[in-house]
Amino acid sequence: MVGKKKNKGIEFIMETNWLFEKPIDKEHKEYKLLGYFQKVGEKLDKMELYPWFIELSLHLASLQTLIKDKKYLYTNKKFNTVDDELLVKDLKIEQIPEMNQEEIQEFISILKFSAPKMMEYFNIAKSVWSVVFDSIDIKIKKNKKNIPTNKGYFFYNEIKTNNLYVWEYNVIPASTKSIEKKTLVNLIYSEPKGKLTIPKIINTLSQWSDEVEKPTLPVFEMKCSDIFPINETLLPLFKRKLISYVNQETYEKEKNVKNLN
Repeated sequence: MVGKKKNKGIEFIMETNWLFEKPIDKEHKEYKLLGYFQKVGEKLDKMELYPWFIELSLHLASLQTLIKDKKYLYTNKKFNTVDDELLVKDLKIEQIPEMNQEEIQEFISILKFSAPKMMEYFNIAKSVWSVVFDSIDIKIKKNKKNIPTNKGYFFYNEIKTNNLYVWEYNVIPASTKSIEKKTLVNLIYSEPKGKLTIPKIINTLSQWSDEVEKPTLPVFEMKCSDIFPINETLLPLFKRKLISYVNQETYEKEKNVKNLN
């Protein structure tokens, strides 16, 4: 992970305090940064977006904070899955360490080199992100009126393998009194499509205990015009498509209720 402490789980490639690791030398940091880009580039070549897109976003934000406030960002969050979300509440800020005059001059030179390079590489990753996101289509298949419950199911049939994936989802506050939300998902089925129907899969395999509630929850279908990795790319963007759809439907419903009053 990116931070001051090491936690077990999904770890990022490079910490945001990489600029201050000894030696503070421009040539050394250029070599380190280009090595980082090479590793991320290998992931992007395989169209694996997460967690590397989150890491690039954090590095870019940290560099911008360094330029503006002479502070850098980090997180001690433990990432349990590749698509784990990084929220504002997870971010921490740290003053830059003390440096001698020679190190300060090297640091300024390193910052001038690394900030535009990070922005350039982030834009490359963002363009890949956009291509995948735009290739995904979401359709509500059942129980549209219950979308504001923030619970439900979505499925995806991978044409190349004929594998059917079914997830249950739950949109919850990121923390007590937080306006941020996070989407929890649980894979309940991942097998060749076969003869099982979506309702049968949900009724049989859903982990939720309320048997009366299950049939009333919304069911979404995800479609994608191309083949991408499931866990590192499609699932994270499925979640983002889903939360965007849910938020829009919830907003429209609340607006209609207000107009009736």
